[in-house]
Amino acid sequence: MKKESLSLETHQKIISAAELLLKREQGKEVSLVDAMVWMTEIASSENLDRVTDIYIYEEGYSDTEKALKHTILHAITSIVAFEYQERNINYLKNLILSDHSKLSERALEYFLKIGCYHEKFKDAVLAFVETNLFAFSENQLNISAFYLLKLYKEEKRVTGLFHQIRILNDKKYRNKEGVPIESENVDEALKEIRIGKVFSEILKGNPADNITFSKYVYQEEFFEGLRLYKKYKHSATPDQLDTFVNILTILADEMANFTHALAKNAMDAGFYLSNFDHQYQFNPEIRKQLQELIDLLNAKKGKAKDIANLCSAKAKISCSVPDLLKKEEIGEDMLQMAKSFENVASHVSIAIKLYESIMNDFQSESSRLSSGLFPEIAYIDSRPEREIEIFEMASAAHQKLISQNNKQNTSPVVKKEDLVSTFQSSKGEIKNTLTKTYNVFFARIKRLFKN
Repeated sequence: MKKESLSLETHQKIISAAELLLKREQGKEVSLVDAMVWMTEIASSENLDRVTDIYIYEEGYSDTEKALKHTILHAITSIVAFEYQERNINYLKNLILSDHSKLSERALEYFLKIGCYHEKFKDAVLAFVETNLFAFSENQLNISAFYLLKLYKEEKRVTGLFHQIRILNDKKYRNKEGVPIESENVDEALKEIRIGKVFSEILKGNPADNITFSKYVYQEEFFEGLRLYKKYKHSATPDQLDTFVNILTILADEMANFTHALAKNAMDAGFYLSNFDHQYQFNPEIRKQLQELIDLLNAKKGKAKDIANLCSAKAKISCSVPDLLKKEEIGEDMLQMAKSFENVASHVSIAIKLYESIMNDFQSESSRLSSGLFPEIAYIDSRPEREIEIFEMASAAHQKLISQNNKQNTSPVVKKEDLVSTFQSSKGEIKNTLTKTYNVFFARIKRLFKN
């Protein structure tokens, strides 16, 4: 869409009105009389389709400065769109269904916003989406799901339509690696719990070779494996119990990597993993089960590496479901992981980086934003008490490790042969994901859903 195709006079009036509205929003003393006169004139004009064109141009094609663009879009949607007649709504519908171009996608976004802004259009918007789902492209389905989830009130019709869209989208477009298939379409053999048979063979003295678990029942396998470990912890030999722990640790790592991959796919599309519960039902109890095994191993000696792996798995899972947990719960898991790496001599450098990540995510917002010119600003602290405690614990541990390193006058080195994880799937995760993904996790979530 080119600017020359618009009604330039109407476009300029909207821009001028938006500039005044933005100045007022920024705290400047300006009169809004002209802005309201211009917007009222436009809203009462006969041809509002040209305003629709202006909205779509500004949304998807103009280089207008961000704050002004946002004000323009808001003014059009809140003031002009309220006056739309059936012919104007039909014009929008035709644009949406005309093709699968960028223009049709911007038109759909606008239409969904109108339904949210103005109750009188809501039923028509929802009915249009319900009727035309199968004609939508993958992007149009994603746009519909995103706006229903983020803008509309949570009610039966909206949530039902959201899940219908996600199911249809998965069937048509998301048969890709790492995306779960609908549970009813999974071969029953892939749902078989196998860890009981594995442990039984170990108790018989047989080797545990080539063990694989189905991703569709990772959680169930871990629940059953922990139950069996507790059942036999007093009767099995130390070697058998060590093998049990090794298998559970491998399973925990695979489960955490799978959960993290699914959550990343969801976040890339603007959603949480829990929004896909029609396909992958995350069980929050898995965190408690992981913690129980960690606590059991903490009571034994020589299990630092296993504990570090399990703490890493739990932290990764917690970071994958931020909508289901409090920030402090994720912080506690991060602290536990950092401490577990600290307890593995060759991994102190990783522990230092993890403590730095926690400090970054849990420092006060005023301190983060302060220029340093006014030190008193740093004392404005709105964090909950537990978040402050997490920050202070991470800071104290970080200072202790830095001090120890300075005294030794050597930099801690992580030897390849000393890596905590003994299985391939998590080596890269420890070296890359923990120091990158976790460090910016909360900031990413804040940016993703800021608007």
